[in-house]
Amino acid sequence: MSQHNKADQARKGLITSVKGKAKEIVGAVTGNDSLTAEGQLEQTEARKRKEASTTESVADAQAQQARTEATEARLEGAAERTEVEAQAAAEKQQADRQRVADKGAVTAAAHQDLAAERRQAEHDAQRQVQEARTQERVETAAAQAETDEALDDQWSSVRASAHDRADAARARQRAEELADDAGVPRDQEGN
Repeated sequence: MSQHNKADQARKGLITSVKGKAKEIVGAVTGNDSLTAEGQLEQTEARKRKEASTTESVADAQAQQARTEATEARLEGAAERTEVEAQAAAEKQQADRQRVADKGAVTAAAHQDLAAERRQAEHDAQRQVQEARTQERVETAAAQAETDEALDDQWSSVRASAHDRADAARARQRAEELADDAGVPRDQEGN
């Protein structure tokens, strides 16, 4: 609302308030309750309009203050941003120069580290191969011992079996000789 309209509204509110007060007084003097009530109602409306106008004026002033502060904040922000960008650019240039200066040293250190890692990897690989060979020899020896033991067990079983067969054959031979001496007839096959 413009300043001119606000002044018009204030004048109209004042006039309405004065008219309401006059009606209230005339109604009270003449005993006309409806005129008194109408006057009081007009005064209340005028007071509410005045409060609304005051509230609106305060709100307009606050909005203007906020716009002014926002503009100032934008200007300050732009100035700070420009300063920060300039500082960041200077720091970036310094960092770039330092990076270029350090690149040679870093590259040399990286090559040394890589060579050391390569030597360590070769050493570890040789150690692992040696450990694997040792483990293979141990496992081969254990397997050979198991094989030798199994062969010994087999030969012992074969010798025991041959001995048992020989004992059985001798016992059979002896039984036949005893049967012949005793005159016991031998069983004939097929009978």
